[in-house]
Amino acid sequence: MRLCEEKHGVVMVDADAEALAQAEAGLDILTICGQGSSPAVLEEAQVDKSDLLIAVTDNDEVNILVCLMAHAAGVKGKIARVVNPKYIHGSRHYDLKKMGIDLVINQKQECAREVFNMLQMPGALEAFDLFAGKVMVAGFSVNAVSPLLNRTPAECDRLDLIQSVRVIAIRRDEELVVPHGNTVFMQNDLVYLVGQRSDIADFFGWVCPDIKPFEKVIIAGGGDLGLMLAKFIETEVECVLLEQDEERARFCSSELNKTLILRADALTESALEESGLHDRTAFVALTGDDEGNIMNCLMAQKKGASFTATQITRTDFIPVVEQLYLVNRIVSPYISTTNAILHYLRSKNVRAASLLHNLPGELLDVVVEANTKIDGKRIHEIKIPSTAIIATVLRDGEVLTATGDLQLMANDRVLVFCHPDAVKKIHSIFR
Repeated sequence: MRLCEEKHGVVMVDADAEALAQAEAGLDILTICGQGSSPAVLEEAQVDKSDLLIAVTDNDEVNILVCLMAHAAGVKGKIARVVNPKYIHGSRHYDLKKMGIDLVINQKQECAREVFNMLQMPGALEAFDLFAGKVMVAGFSVNAVSPLLNRTPAECDRLDLIQSVRVIAIRRDEELVVPHGNTVFMQNDLVYLVGQRSDIADFFGWVCPDIKPFEKVIIAGGGDLGLMLAKFIETEVECVLLEQDEERARFCSSELNKTLILRADALTESALEESGLHDRTAFVALTGDDEGNIMNCLMAQKKGASFTATQITRTDFIPVVEQLYLVNRIVSPYISTTNAILHYLRSKNVRAASLLHNLPGELLDVVVEANTKIDGKRIHEIKIPSTAIIATVLRDGEVLTATGDLQLMANDRVLVFCHPDAVKKIHSIFR
């Protein structure tokens, strides 16, 4: 859908004729019914004339094979969805990128990072890293006791904290507001800001004083995603992993150092009691069962968990669960995959594009090329769309605040937030 919205010509290949018919009915695409790994099917799709091939089947080996065949056919860009981490980190002799695959997506690893960030920043409705962890993006809701309520940034009593971060966007009901100096924060505004992790943490400590760090994290599900998250979190906070399968539980135990592994069904009250759940606990449901994950979170809430998050694979479930406020946060492997693909699709200057779950906009990570029209210009001299804002600048590893007087230099990496309608304009400015 996103590729069609950006006016790309798309050919979809699938062995399921019914799925192709549904896709063709709702999208402006061509469809071919057949196995994507078949040379005849790839020739029918004229893969040799394509600029990009995306292999996102449920089979890692098929995705890798299709990309290698596309590489042999001379396709410029190849993207493979790979679930098994051993294909990514397994051997230095079999580097998929060196073999011709330009982008390897492990959506579980991306989801694990996303959950880790939200656990690190409990006041945030959404949080993730950019610039290799040098910069964090976080969103929070303005409540009735917020020190921001009914004030402009200049009227806040902690200007040092306000000035250390950059407010890039506000969602007010269904409206997107690109903030300026006279913008007034209102109750229930969903505010997004960018800054260094330490500055974001200090800001949240002030704006969300009633939200305390978690003392324990309980993870339901010891699959790849649950195991990855436990590895991220176990050195930061007490961690408990619930896994029903004995063999898998033993494997997780061998992979983890500080995490307590309990062989138990998370849907039982006894398992939650045995795990030591209390009111400073975050509960994360990461099994492969969407309905079971939601029930796990509801039971954990009933037992007193202060925060719940879940993985949901069915995208049609997400708006319903969000509207009913059944859990605090949702992660979706398909959204993570879409982010990574959009990252690659931008021009060579654009290195990342992150869709924000709760905001109708995108974050673009672009590079200032030498001798272009913006090389040497100050930010206030650049005519960017009203629905876009420069969030931060990375220069020689140093994060710079994007003030109007900041002069952009060649090789600066610039983080820009914009409405989807302004993406092409941002591209033209930075080319």
